[in-house]
Amino acid sequence: MPVIIRSTEEKDHVDVHQLLTERWTAPDIMLDNEMFDASRLPGYVAYDGRELVGLVTLIKRDGEWEILTLDSISRWGGVGSQLLDAVATEARTRSVPRLTVRTSNDNLDAFRFYQRRGFRLEKIGQGVIDLERERNPGIPLRGDYGIEIHDEVLFARTL
Repeated sequence: MPVIIRSTEEKDHVDVHQLLTERWTAPDIMLDNEMFDASRLPGYVAYDGRELVGLVTLIKRDGEWEILTLDSISRWGGVGSQLLDAVATEARTRSVPRLTVRTSNDNLDAFRFYQRRGFRLEKIGQGVIDLERERNPGIPLRGDYGIEIHDEVLFARTL
């Protein structure tokens, strides 16, 4: 059975909330000192049968859409790319000129993923993660590759 990619709906909320809690410790994510409940944001889900296997959540602004979260349960299976393609397709049809995404300085897999899909490094927010950690002590000090986590990196893609 192929993975189904579609816009999020209210009926997905329990699954989305659970995925965000498992992958992000909670659906509440801070961005520019503002808290967002990612489980209530627009986006796309990926289902394999009844199982949620991927999710992308968006902050839609005039002039750009920002990817707040992008998760694929099974890495390297193409679900993340399919979710990103769905976002880009919808953005183009709505004449949104660009997509942005932020990640931490340690997330080398995200650096690779986004750059291979046309995103370019735009800005480094030095110490942003350190400040967020003061409010949320659950943010780890080191990432997957033992890299200290301090900075936020913004990538952007023109559509």
